[in-house]
Amino acid sequence: MDLSIRTATLDDAEELRHYAIRLFAEDLPGIFRRSVPSLEDEITFVRSRIEPDNSTLLVAISDGAIVGLLDVLGGSLEQEAHVGTFGLSVDRGHRGRGVGTALIEALFAWAPEHWVTRLQAGAWSSNPRALALYERLGFEREGLCREAVMVDGAPVDVVMIARLMGSDG
Repeated sequence: MDLSIRTATLDDAEELRHYAIRLFAEDLPGIFRRSVPSLEDEITFVRSRIEPDNSTLLVAISDGAIVGLLDVLGGSLEQEAHVGTFGLSVDRGHRGRGVGTALIEALFAWAPEHWVTRLQAGAWSSNPRALALYERLGFEREGLCREAVMVDGAPVDVVMIARLMGSDG
């Protein structure tokens, strides 16, 4: 599979909107349900990730199409500016083919250049594939938020994971 990773631009907003529509329609474990984003919503989202120095939006491209994304929102206060909280998704037809790994490895390369030394996420316990990926790539479980989300009236725990990007990161 031909795969490249790059930082998204505002020119990607329409394609990212269509990606989001496909993703949200799947009703996946570990992804919040959302309404269909407008183009303006998507532009606002892209801007929120590409404008701050400690935030980013990475896209995985295969055959000219976006097949995965990883967004990082850096801490907005001085004391937490070194922390990047991320979310990851991969298009249905490309899961299990290394896209998530490639996006996270690109994140590892991006983080030190932007003074982000702690990467963290909340992974839903109903998404064991995501947890396995994160742990394989050096993230550690730091805590459990019991019944943190409700899915169809049933509580789901959220596992807090993090990786420190120090010299041994």
